[in-house]
Amino acid sequence: TTTTTNGGYLVVSFERASLSQTGGGHFSPIAAYHPQTDSVLVLDVARFKYSPYWVSLADLYESMKPTDESTGLSRGWFLLYPPPIDTK
Repeated sequence: TTTTTNGGYLVVSFERASLSQTGGGHFSPIAAYHPQTDSVLVLDVARFKYSPYWVSLADLYESMKPTDESTGLSRGWFLLYPPPIDTK
């Protein structure tokens, strides 16, 4: 039996106002990194409001610093992985 795991997904929790957007705290996945500009492509889950957009890592980092009212902690990021696939 062989078990394989697909790649993970990076999701960020950030404060929209820090990026000159309307709304408060928000979660969105990151789709790509562009090393020449040190930017990431944010796939906004509120597609009716914002299309995917590029943002510098410095600006995204700053948008994760404000305190979340619900937790009293700053925002951040996490990795999601699909369950391993059993390839019998």
